This record gives sequence, structure tokens and C-alpha cells, in this order.
Amino acid sequence: MPLADVPGPATEEEMRNLYPPLYTFPQLKGFIESGDLGLLKRHPDFQKRYNTWCDAVKEEHGTLVEYLLHVRLGWAEDVKPKPTYANSATPSATATPNPMVFRADLPEEYIKVIPNDWPYSVPLDVSHFVIWSRVPAISSANIPLAIYARVKEDGLWGFTGSEGQEKAIPTVGVEPKAPMSESEKEFFAQACREFEIFVKREWLEDEWECAWFVNPPRLQSVPGLAHIHVFARKKKIT
Repeated sequence: MPLADVPGPATEEEMRNLYPPLYTFPQLKGFIESGDLGLLKRHPDFQKRYNTWCDAVKEEHGTLVEYLLHVRLGWAEDVKPKPTYANSATPSATATPNPMVFRADLPEEYIKVIPNDWPYSVPLDVSHFVIWSRVPAISSANIPLAIYARVKEDGLWGFTGSEGQEKAIPTVGVEPKAPMSESEKEFFAQACREFEIFVKREWLEDEWECAWFVNPPRLQSVPGLAHIHVFARKKKIT
């Protein structure tokens, strides 16, 4: 079916009436905190709409990456897409700064932050953003060897502006991930640092509470174009 004949991204009214939120923000934080990012989903009916749209985009543009790169993001024709997870060589023992992977201080032209046109099922007061990047988000250059395999399996995540906000609701009925050792926790925090700095700069902690994450390859619908997800909720002024 031609793309012009397929329903595109939903309006705010459609999201409210046709695809009402399935989760509260504390529940979403609980999903992320559990380490099982596969719990984060779109409303089932919205997912069907997304799948139909994706098929039409591929028919017209060849791939989702081509559409996103040159239509939605408007990057130049000579920009080559980079995957979220780089096909890198053997991971290094420590995370080494490298301008060819995501960093908080990347030049502005390497990054675009836009609302997710096809958001996960989040509360109406939560905005789902995507940080699109012209360089990979994850590679052996910024992930320590000790947690590299785990990150490829489970992804990365973190929270900002959470102090004094609603606590995460623990996920019930889901087998917990194996706990990290103290050294693994340190490595995980190190791997998250550049993403956390970027999120804190874009969504100031005094004004926003955020949960960010990088899906593992097995959960990505667009693995060929590097991206990071952010759930952002404006703090209520008291």
C-alpha cells in the first residue's frame, strides 16, 4: 500500500483516545530498573499501525534507515548511517574516549533530538524522545570488556532528576537479571557517563525527570541507525 494511503504517526488526541497509556511512569522506571528493556512496549493497536507504516516506508524508500536519515532527520545524502552497536573488533579492557562513538560533546551536526513519532506506551505527561546519532552509541571503545557482553544482551540505561520524585515500582512476575558485582556496577556507571551528561544537559534536572536507555540489538526496530531513547517528564512546580 502506498505510504500516502497508510495512517502515519498519531495525533495527541488519537494517543489519548485510541491508544491510552498502559503504564504509569513509576512502572516504566521499574521496567528499566529491572534491566529487562523488553518490557517497554507500544500499545498493541499502535504497534500494528506502526508495522503497517513501516512496510509502506520500506516499499517507497527501500529501508527505514533511508527514510529516517534523509527524510525525517534531513541529513545530507553523503551521510552514511552508523548502527547503534558498532561492528567492532575485540573489546578493550577499559573504556577509551573515542570521537567515533557517542560522546556528550559531539559536534551539533552529529546529533538530532526529536520526539519519537511512534512512542512507547507512556503516560500523557511523559514525552518520548529519540537522540539520533551519526556515530555508533555502543562500541568496544566506550564499553569496558568486563560488561561488554552484558550490555549487548541487555542494553544501557539510567535516570536523571529523580531525587524527590516517585519511586520506581518493582516489576512483578519477571525473573530478575543476575545481580552485578561491585566492579561491574562501576564499569556500568562508567559506560553510562557520556549518555548521562548529555541527558542532563538537554533536560535540566531542576526542570525534568528522565529515564534514558539504549536498547540491545535484539530489541531494536531500527538497528542500522544509532539512537538512544529518553522518557522525559516535566517536574511540577510546588
